Amino acid sequence: MLSRRLARRLALQVLFSNEFLKEQIESVAYRIAESLEEKLSSFSLDLIYKTSEHELELNELIRKHLRNWDYQRVAVLDRVLIRMALCEIVYFPDIPVEVTINEALEISKDFSNLKSRRFVNGILDSIYKELKAENKLVKNIAASLPLKRKKKTEQKDNP
Repeated sequence: MLSRRLARRLALQVLFSNEFLKEQIESVAYRIAESLEEKLSSFSLDLIYKTSEHELELNELIRKHLRNWDYQRVAVLDRVLIRMALCEIVYFPDIPVEVTINEALEISKDFSNLKSRRFVNGILDSIYKELKAENKLVKNIAASLPLKRKKKTEQKDNP
């Protein structure tokens, strides 16, 4: 089974590819998963389908938060990554927003550059603040709890 990060990476690759292919999203998903020798998890598929299904409204949210920037000039990868993260923020009530934004930024490290990461972070943060202020975010109690930070501990060798 894929970790959530790998599932998100796979979803990003499928959604990015489909920006150009414009095929049935399911066939693109399975073809890419096969080429990468990965299995599609239910989380990947859910993220892919929901992002595709809500593409127009997610794009509108992005457009609304672009300052002095034309939507078509935004790098395709950045648009897809922002759209996918927004989908997770809005339509996945069990995932904390901080986790979603952090995951998007971590994934962007592998696919983008520092300027793009800053741009993605700025847009996601701006939209999150607006949705929160307008009470348009619906997160369940588990997603609202403070995140526990794992302490780095040294493992001692037991003789």
